[in-house]
Amino acid sequence: MTSLNNDKRATHARTMRFEKTPTGCFIPVSHRTNQDGYLYKTWVVDGRTQKEAFHRFIYRAHHDILDWPAGYEIDHICRIRSCCNPDHLRMIGRSEHARYTNTYRYQDRHETARRYWLATKCNGTKLAKRYVVTTSTGCRWIRGWKANPDTYRSGADVSKQKPTFDIASRSIQSASI
Repeated sequence: MTSLNNDKRATHARTMRFEKTPTGCFIPVSHRTNQDGYLYKTWVVDGRTQKEAFHRFIYRAHHDILDWPAGYEIDHICRIRSCCNPDHLRMIGRSEHARYTNTYRYQDRHETARRYWLATKCNGTKLAKRYVVTTSTGCRWIRGWKANPDTYRSGADVSKQKPTFDIASRSIQSASI
């Protein structure tokens, strides 16, 4: 079996550049992410074109995995979808990923964004850029806040149990708020 790190079959055209954030995230600055915040790259392997999420490629290369196991996904421990720092990525089962990560993906940003929107009444595009979510997510949040102003003003939509993400141990823990 050929090691992924020594595999000379894969080629790509443009050099990638990353910016390191204060939290240690590696964010691509030379390539654009898709509307959901993920970076995809197209590779030519043995004459065939293959498209793959770049954070998955980074994880595979860092852990020397050639074939991705069925039923597993990459969890961004930092909760930043465009992050490609291998220390911020972990492989977990699809059901665990959906149960923990996806449920709470935007919870902190959602509450902070709600307070910002109440103060400024900005549009969904501005909100999305400020809180690093897709424009559709920013607009959906605003529609929800407008439809249920009492619920969103009181903060009743925020769960009593909020997960915390420990990057060092790569684990999710619940903490009461």
